[in-house]
Amino acid sequence: MKNFKALIVFISLLSFYNVSHADGLSQSDLNQASSQAYSSADFMLNKAYQQLMGALEGKEKDSLKSAQKAWLTFRDLNTKFIADQYEGGSVAPLMKNQALTEMTNYRTAILTKMHLDVITP
Repeated sequence: MKNFKALIVFISLLSFYNVSHADGLSQSDLNQASSQAYSSADFMLNKAYQQLMGALEGKEKDSLKSAQKAWLTFRDLNTKFIADQYEGGSVAPLMKNQALTEMTNYRTAILTKMHLDVITP
């Protein structure tokens, strides 16, 4: 549980860093930075997923694969809903990427906790 809390704090600090260092940047710069933040979050999600898959066996792997597929569908639909509120505006990509990043970081934390629960006797 201690590692899980540390991971949540770390992810929160990364998100805060991305937002708090936005002074003096153009909207295009912010959109690009948010895209890079999402790419990093997605990379970490894939690592967490691979680690958990490596610790599971048989039906558990199939179950995780199905759950992850469903979660990705939910994430994408939820993000579309959020981004549609800003459709046509220059801030739309930023809002979409922020939603993707936040949801992806949350899922990464969940998968990491699951992995720790599996490997910790």
